[in-house]
Amino acid sequence: MQSALRGFRVTPRLLLWLVLDLVGMALFAGGALYLATGQVLFLRLPMTLIEAAVLLVAGGILMLVAAANLLREGFSGRTVQALDKPLCD
Repeated sequence: MQSALRGFRVTPRLLLWLVLDLVGMALFAGGALYLATGQVLFLRLPMTLIEAAVLLVAGGILMLVAAANLLREGFSGRTVQALDKPLCD
């Protein structure tokens, strides 16, 4: 299993996508919480149903884009052949 983990590197670009994914989760959670219960998650945002819907959609889109780019960054250094090898040699 160590051979599979050796090729993984944390790059600044990967960290950027992780931060954007976390921001998307926070926006999504804030919008969903307001739509479900009417409570505000942080910073008195959202204050209306429209703001909550915008946060929900924007957070969802941001999470999808960030997750797709995280997967692309994670697999960019590996080939398909390397992934087909068994973990135990």
